[in-house]
Amino acid sequence: MKWSERVGIVGMGLVAVVWWGVTQPPATRAAEEPQEQDAPVIAVEPVEVSGKRIENVEDVKREFARRPGSNILIEEKQITETRAINLQDVLQFAPGVRFQSRFGADEGQFQIRGTSLRNNFHHRGINILINGIFFGDADGFSDFESIDLMAYERIEVYKGANALRYGANSIGGAINFVPRTGYSASTLQMRMLAGSFGMVSGQVSSGKVTQPFQVGNMSATMDYYISVSGNRQDGFQDNSQQARERINANIGIQLGNHQEIRAYFLQANVAERIPGSLTTQQLFFNRQQAGGQSPPGTPPFFACNLNNQTCNYGRYYNLQRIGIAYHNEFAPNQYFEIIPYFSNQFVDHPIFQTIRQENNNVGGEFRYVNSNPLFGKNNSFVAGFQPRYGNQRQQRFVNINGSIGALAQNYTAKTTYFGMYAEDAFDATKDFTIVIGGRWDYTGRQATVDNFGPAGNPFNPNTPSTPTGTNRPLQHFDAISPKLGFVYRTTPTSQLYFNASRAYEAPLNLELLSSVNANGTPNTGFLNLDAQRAWQLELGHRGTSADRRYSWDLTVYNLEMQKEILASNINNQGTFQNANGTRHTGVEAGGAMVLTKGLFAQGGQGKEDSLQTRVAYTWSRFKFTDDVRAGGAVGPNVLIAKDGNTVAGAPEHAMSLELRYDHPAGWWIAPNVEWSLSGFYVNYQNTVKNPSYFVVNLRSGYTINEHWILFAEGRNLTDKTYAGAVVVNDSLNRYANPALGISAFAGVEYKF
Repeated sequence: MKWSERVGIVGMGLVAVVWWGVTQPPATRAAEEPQEQDAPVIAVEPVEVSGKRIENVEDVKREFARRPGSNILIEEKQITETRAINLQDVLQFAPGVRFQSRFGADEGQFQIRGTSLRNNFHHRGINILINGIFFGDADGFSDFESIDLMAYERIEVYKGANALRYGANSIGGAINFVPRTGYSASTLQMRMLAGSFGMVSGQVSSGKVTQPFQVGNMSATMDYYISVSGNRQDGFQDNSQQARERINANIGIQLGNHQEIRAYFLQANVAERIPGSLTTQQLFFNRQQAGGQSPPGTPPFFACNLNNQTCNYGRYYNLQRIGIAYHNEFAPNQYFEIIPYFSNQFVDHPIFQTIRQENNNVGGEFRYVNSNPLFGKNNSFVAGFQPRYGNQRQQRFVNINGSIGALAQNYTAKTTYFGMYAEDAFDATKDFTIVIGGRWDYTGRQATVDNFGPAGNPFNPNTPSTPTGTNRPLQHFDAISPKLGFVYRTTPTSQLYFNASRAYEAPLNLELLSSVNANGTPNTGFLNLDAQRAWQLELGHRGTSADRRYSWDLTVYNLEMQKEILASNINNQGTFQNANGTRHTGVEAGGAMVLTKGLFAQGGQGKEDSLQTRVAYTWSRFKFTDDVRAGGAVGPNVLIAKDGNTVAGAPEHAMSLELRYDHPAGWWIAPNVEWSLSGFYVNYQNTVKNPSYFVVNLRSGYTINEHWILFAEGRNLTDKTYAGAVVVNDSLNRYANPALGISAFAGVEYKF
């Protein structure tokens, strides 16, 4: 059966599910909610749901309050009140977390505490999950183009190594996207957005909960959610056209009050041109031009040596992903979960060469949780096992202006991964919780790499390629990562927390298969590249005032990193190498305050207006603690970075500030600024800086009634020329990914 036919059948089935849901009567379920003390988290408006899931947002808030670390919870209202095109829209006020769009869409530079600064393309170093199910390839490679923010009811960000279950096998932590379900979705929701540079985006979704029915002697309830969306844009920069088509769906059945089965489906079709980065001179001369000029004299067999537009740089893929989660509360205060998943992706990727790639990944998790008291005290224990396997098949061809020429390389890479973890949180007193845990991670990599040279003109697709050698590299990585921390309740609505935790991260297949070793010799298998490791110390205080007027989260952290993976240049070729030691130190401060109520509209009981503000400030000091050297054509001991130099790629001081006015008639307006207070280095020798920038934005919305919502947003209102996302350590100093110029977006949403 052809792929188009399979998609058509799936689409008709999903449409049938939507029709069935719309025509069924609504249902709700009563359930007792435990009475808990207020968790010291930033106060936000709750998501309205009909019915009750086994896990809901209030459970997550209570879990966050027991975690000895600074983590972020983004709720549905905070998502829908933005453009929701990329993570920058929703993470701007998350201190310590930095996402900058590369091409104006969802591809971006994403880092937490400076741990993913080597990511000059796509994503690694922070685990992406969908409802706790690992998303991406088994080796850790991932991207954002398949993620549709409007399909999710909340986003959970776990910073650094304290994300034991989700993120201790990556230095940066984890981000978990939790989909809407029938319990949190409208029967029908439609959203349309349009704006500058040809941006058009639309979404239709539906969710429903059925009337209870009987399965044997158990009462059962089913629900479903489906979201179909698409967007396109011409792009701000030349050769930056983007298009997305995405389906997110899940269907669940709850058996009694103790079992739930939920199946997830994701389909994404992604098409994007890649405009390329610019030098400082190019950025300020014409920020909309295509970049990516290759060095003079580059052999044409290895690269299309003109700019990205002429060479038709782009990335086109389709992805299918299926996951199942089974939850069973088999005894009082005990449950287990079994979560398998499978994904398939085909990629056509013309860049310096044209890459054709197929990725198949299978994995899952078995998780056990016990929250029974221990020694008469509150206690919660969790343990889990996470296996993954990936099979990647790739061919590389000469890029003939976006089409394929002679074959240059053919490889198969296989990844086997196992992770095991356990964690216990024990309330030594009613105000003092001790958390101890650890995990073991193992990954094995093996590949078969066939290299070719052209027998004649490589730009003739019919030219046969001559085999030049076959390599079969094999490598293993493993680590044990302990964790110790505490949470101390300083007031009924505030906490002091501390953690000491270790994390580890193995290099990706694409990094291991890079062309040049750190000593300057050609790579004949896998690079001599070690996994990076880090000890993290974190101390912080969070909470809200008793009257809920103020909220805050202040954190100080230090990461002592060994073997940090760097995006290096050796013999003018981009590759990867390890640093001996680096230190990432920082301060993260986030807070919100209600300045006044009843400024222009008085009335009390929610009928007054309000003026409030929120701020996020991050101070980052990322330094090399030893010289970094490499080989090269000019000698065997080339200095890449000097002890004390800054690890390039992020500003030392960054701040976002917003002032918001809400009127009881349903409208609101919120100007905000994004400020990189000083320029920051973009190369390890600290000779080139990305200039500082100050950007003014404006958001607003109007809730007409329970069905209709209008929203609008203005970006970069002073038309500032700047680069938010950068390429680190480019050999020609083409570091700047131009940010959008002055732009405006507006939309409408309908709910029923």
